[in-house]
Amino acid sequence: MLGVGIIIPVIPAIFYAKSPLHFPGIESLDEIRWTYCLLIASFSFMLFFGAPILGTLSDKYGRKKVILISIIGQAFGYSLFGLSIKMQNLPLLFLSRMIPGFFAGNLSVLFSAISDISSPSDKAKNFGLIGMAFGLGFIFGPFLGGILSDNTLCPWFDLTTPFILTVALTIINFILVYFKFKETSAFATDNPISLSKGFRNIKTAIKSDNLRVLFSISFLNTLGFTFFTQFFSVFMFQKFRVDNRIIGYIFLWVGLWLIFTQGYLVRKVFNTIPAEKILKWSMLSLGLSIIFISIPNFIAGILACNFFIAISQGLNSPNLLSLVSKQASSNQQGEILGINQSMQSLGQFIPPIIVGFFGEHLQSFPMIVGGGVICFAWLLFNLSYKASTANQMKQND
Repeated sequence: MLGVGIIIPVIPAIFYAKSPLHFPGIESLDEIRWTYCLLIASFSFMLFFGAPILGTLSDKYGRKKVILISIIGQAFGYSLFGLSIKMQNLPLLFLSRMIPGFFAGNLSVLFSAISDISSPSDKAKNFGLIGMAFGLGFIFGPFLGGILSDNTLCPWFDLTTPFILTVALTIINFILVYFKFKETSAFATDNPISLSKGFRNIKTAIKSDNLRVLFSISFLNTLGFTFFTQFFSVFMFQKFRVDNRIIGYIFLWVGLWLIFTQGYLVRKVFNTIPAEKILKWSMLSLGLSIIFISIPNFIAGILACNFFIAISQGLNSPNLLSLVSKQASSNQQGEILGINQSMQSLGQFIPPIIVGFFGEHLQSFPMIVGGGVICFAWLLFNLSYKASTANQMKQND
């Protein structure tokens, strides 16, 4: 996750920083907006196909093999990204995001591995530890990305420098997984694997009586939060004219609170408060915080909103994932979490397309829409989840 975090402030800076790169044929504000939106959408587009395929493969051949292959694919993609910036080659830039996008589906495999070794009562807590690791990535990743891409600190730093470190970290990750990671799956399945798996997953999610509501809520939560994550840096570049370092410092602040929430708070509250009750608070708090972040005209206000965003999402993510995972049998963890990842990747693909069509002036538009979507997810959860769960329990009886 550190490698992923490093590039967070870099991609928006390519198009929206004080001194953006120039790609031939990209001149107008509309062309810049659409190029940026399609670039980040290309990652999620490939994730939509990669997540269910890698999840099913991990059920069939084991978690470790799939994770190792995906790490190699990500390292190759990051290498191409740095090269595409150096060459200012737009087609190569898109290819370099699509390759890591496909192999980023290993996230569902990682969650499956955690699920393999967790009891039902411990899943949210253990998923929270993975979230804490993500928080560490969000602390040091964007911070390093902002520093390493700032040539005012060192004359040979530029937008390609962070990718040198990213590739090195990916190689280290491969070595650690190869020697330290022990296979967690004891099951072999014969589930078919195809490129249309993602579409079938969406159909399965819609038809699944016991998971339809949860998948829908997970989708909406991801959809809304993605508006924030994909366009927050653009928002800061446009509204405050900050540089990459400031973006890195803000993500450092967010990451600290994510670590506190998912490394400590989740494990504390899960012992006493059911996931359903936590989500009734955290989802509403997240939606409102993202809407309110568009209001302050000073950095301190942005930091205050990001505090509530980090705490809320830190509680949201592991508890939603825990509710989904509890609905699956032991040999279906990879498949079910792959379906959930498909819903989430669809949620990550849609926001840049919406912004491409309607976000002519950007800035606050993604924040208001994203927060509104999460508030709608909160409303759906309160109105539908309890009834859905009760109906399913009645059917099981």
